[in-house]
Amino acid sequence: MEKLLHWSIANAQGDKEAIAKAGQPDPRLLQQLFGGAGSSGPDDPTLMKEQMEVIMNPDVELDIKLVAIDNFEMLIENLDNANNIENLKLWDPILKILEFEEDELVSQALSIIGTSVQNNTNSQDKFLKHENGLNKVIQLANDKSQSFEVRTKALYALSNLVRNHEHMATKFRELNGLDIIPPILNDPKAKTKLKMRAIALLTAFLTSTEISESLISDMRKDGTIEATIDCLNSETDLNLIDRVLNLLAQLISAGIKFNQVEMEKLKTGFQKVEPLKDRLNEDDYLTVKYVL
Repeated sequence: MEKLLHWSIANAQGDKEAIAKAGQPDPRLLQQLFGGAGSSGPDDPTLMKEQMEVIMNPDVELDIKLVAIDNFEMLIENLDNANNIENLKLWDPILKILEFEEDELVSQALSIIGTSVQNNTNSQDKFLKHENGLNKVIQLANDKSQSFEVRTKALYALSNLVRNHEHMATKFRELNGLDIIPPILNDPKAKTKLKMRAIALLTAFLTSTEISESLISDMRKDGTIEATIDCLNSETDLNLIDRVLNLLAQLISAGIKFNQVEMEKLKTGFQKVEPLKDRLNEDDYLTVKYVL
């Protein structure tokens, strides 16, 4: 398997010297992995375990591990394979990758988590059983020392973990997951994509839990509501503004009453985005306008 991975990378890069060094892989193995008439290669569970063995092997070079983790992610895009992660006892090594030094592997592991649980209650249930798994992802999303790619993938994973899953959303709140959102939205240096992922996470969370007085109180204490409204004043990206209006409309539809400070900021922000109304979601725009 490792020889095949070396050969694959060398061919992709067109490195003749590396191709010669890697040698030609076993044709039967090629047929097994890539199919063909009469192919009777390893089944997907076997391939998943083999790829994970390569990733976890400390003696394997990073380029090879990246090919293996990319292969693994392609495999778990299949729902049955995603559900098989638990049966194959692969959640623990995936979570272990989150502790690796290589950003490329960490971000890929986060992507695997997000992809495997997306619209997949079974995988969400299984992930929740792994102690400290959710907390690890929250910590990566909240850590400013992490790369942009790691943080965006962590937010992606969190959104898919909590979406339409009440127990995951409850655990997320208990772990103070909401606290990661205001610093991102308030950071003038944060890229638009990171802020959009933060808003997407908050939206996913709110669709998965009861918007109660207690929740709104917590969101006020940590500054989540103000930070969200402030985006209307500080941001110019149309997609981000649209997502903010959608989230505010979600809160309004749930019966939230904005306090005086929030209302003043909302009025100012709404005036700023008003010229863009023809390019924004009409329903969300009108829902927010109704409370002003």
